[in-house]
Amino acid sequence: MPAFLKLILKFRPVSEILVASLIVMAGCVQPKGEELSEREISSFRTGESYLSQGRHDQALSAFLKVVEMTPIAPESHLYLGQLYLEHTKDPVLAIYHFGQYLKFNPTSRQAPMVRELINTAKKEFARTFPADLFNAELERMDMLAVIEQKDAEILSLKKELARLQAEQNSLNLRLQEMQSRTPSYTAPEAPVVTQQQRRVQPLPRSNLLGGQTNAPATASGSERIHVVKPGDNLGIISREYYGDSSRIFDIYEANRDIIPNVNTISEGQRLKIPD
Repeated sequence: MPAFLKLILKFRPVSEILVASLIVMAGCVQPKGEELSEREISSFRTGESYLSQGRHDQALSAFLKVVEMTPIAPESHLYLGQLYLEHTKDPVLAIYHFGQYLKFNPTSRQAPMVRELINTAKKEFARTFPADLFNAELERMDMLAVIEQKDAEILSLKKELARLQAEQNSLNLRLQEMQSRTPSYTAPEAPVVTQQQRRVQPLPRSNLLGGQTNAPATASGSERIHVVKPGDNLGIISREYYGDSSRIFDIYEANRDIIPNVNTISEGQRLKIPD
């Protein structure tokens, strides 16, 4: 194993490799199909749109989908290299994707710029190691050649982990956008019932056989007593005795000694029904 690769493996967290391994084992294999031009894939146009909006995490996720769908995607690799170098701060993956671009377009007009970006990524990567590890031999090594000779499985795991992290960031942002668009619910105010409304005396009720229903219990004099039944509330009692539910406060005031508020009565209570 090359000396520089040993250094990379030594200072890359082992836990990161283990987690990425589990993610890949649980993934799905993409079906083989006809190769498409990357510009024919909707994710490529989506990624460019996200870039123009400054939404870098979503753009990263979109371009990763493109390189998964077609083996020849130089422009997507170039975008990915720039995103990893400038925003994700991962020079290793930046060098990989810049190298993929040069593999497909080694003589393009942008090739010299991409080679300069690779040199920049090398310098950024070098800063992740302790200063005493650098010597003349290490500085003479071709970093790009070492990266391409790395174990393919480790690099694949790294890419998969980065893709899943980008998708998670994208989903979190979409969730925040949906939550921000959801209107907050405000409960309507309860209607104000005054005690000055007209009092209507109910007509006598009859059962189906023509007889009178059980009349409310009465006390001495003109005072009426209502024994609370299951399902009763002050609104129901008010309609029973006055024909509408506007007299709930009159009933409440007459019985404040036994009921705590207009919403709380108990079965079996004997309530005074004022005239």
